[in-house]
Amino acid sequence: MTMIPQNYVKVTDETALKGLQRTLDLLEEDDDVQAIYHNWDEE
Repeated sequence: MTMIPQNYVKVTDETALKGLQRTLDLLEEDDDVQAIYHNWDEE
């Protein structure tokens, strides 16, 4: 099974992009998190 989003969200604000990336990095470091999915598209 593959998770494919039907809608993408364009993130153009540099501050928001850095915040989202930091959040994903923190989630990946957590041993309890098995998978991370997102629908944002970097511009």
